[in-house]
Amino acid sequence: MSSSVLVTGATGRLGQLVTRRLIYSGDRVRVLTRRPDEARRLWGDAVDIAQGDFQDRSSLMTALNGIDRFFLLSPINENLAAHQIALINAAADAGVRHIVKISGSIWTIENSARSRAGAQHRQVEAHLVERGLSHAVIRPNAWMQVSLAPVIAAALAGNDLPARYAGAAVSFIDISDIADVAARTLHAGLNVSEPLVLTGAKAFTSSDIAGLVSAILRRPVGIDPQAVALSPGHDDAFAAQAVREFGALIAEGLAAPVTDTVERVLGRKPVSLRRFLEQQLVPAKRQPEQAEGDIQWQ
Repeated sequence: MSSSVLVTGATGRLGQLVTRRLIYSGDRVRVLTRRPDEARRLWGDAVDIAQGDFQDRSSLMTALNGIDRFFLLSPINENLAAHQIALINAAADAGVRHIVKISGSIWTIENSARSRAGAQHRQVEAHLVERGLSHAVIRPNAWMQVSLAPVIAAALAGNDLPARYAGAAVSFIDISDIADVAARTLHAGLNVSEPLVLTGAKAFTSSDIAGLVSAILRRPVGIDPQAVALSPGHDDAFAAQAVREFGALIAEGLAAPVTDTVERVLGRKPVSLRRFLEQQLVPAKRQPEQAEGDIQWQ
């Protein structure tokens, strides 16, 4: 069943993957962007491009005209809640039937007093419920592509791996699983009463990861406790602090629980951590980056 779908964040890493899947499924896709040239470079005439901004209601209403469903994704910043609520309100007024939102990780939502990003997402989730719109909320755990970037960089440089999260285990999720669940939920218009918490099939510590990397590279790989695992730099002070808060929560073991959500929605196991590491570390299997990075992973 095809539908008209509006995608926000379509030029970012996750948004590109979701957009590609929707196009493949036969949906009529429109992307809302402040950078139409970039969207046109990526998608050509495969999508309808609507230039607009969360703060410009007129542009939102134009973008939402004729839309059945929309995918809600925006970068972490201090205006996330205000911007997403504005789009939800516009969607309700435009008669949109279904919304799929990428939210924060469950441990940021449940600890929103200690996570500014979690507090923003929690506010948006509550507003979705208050408006009574058909929706699904997706709460991905720590993304492999973001959380493990310092690990991949160290391994490719021939170094031992930086210690991460005070040795706490993490059930990392691959971005392709997030995109598959989002696209499936959008395409089917699934109204889900409880948030979809996405994790990998198993939690791994830094030592576990070092063992996997050693087996893949066929050389000894250890943990360097002195190495600093730098997170991607952020010009936005709010986002930078949010990432530091993520690390503190993960170090408490809050990202270790495992769910079966990916398997229930997609009918297959999540992408394994070993497969991800092989794709990144073995040249023949390494995949190019799909798009510019973003930090919408918590």
